[in-house]
Amino acid sequence: MGSAKRMMEEHEGKCSTAIQIALDANVLDQCEYHDDCIYAGNEEIESAYKLGNYKLSNGELEGIFEDRREMTDIIKEVVEDHQGDECYACAKNRDD
Repeated sequence: MGSAKRMMEEHEGKCSTAIQIALDANVLDQCEYHDDCIYAGNEEIESAYKLGNYKLSNGELEGIFEDRREMTDIIKEVVEDHQGDECYACAKNRDD
């Protein structure tokens, strides 16, 4: 496997972890009918940062992020990527 592909896979893994942190902190929400649809939740992003820092301090994220800064940067990235107000699939079905 090439180094570019390996780096891309590592970043995808970090993004998946960051999404889970944001979901756990209610910064993002996931559609109960469409698992692949993630959108903005009710909490501010700081809640995800705090939860991520707690998990990092307790060793739950060992080997995933290089440091706190990388973790918060990736949490910010995934939250900004999922700013919809609702599930796009449910909204589409409702509007059709």
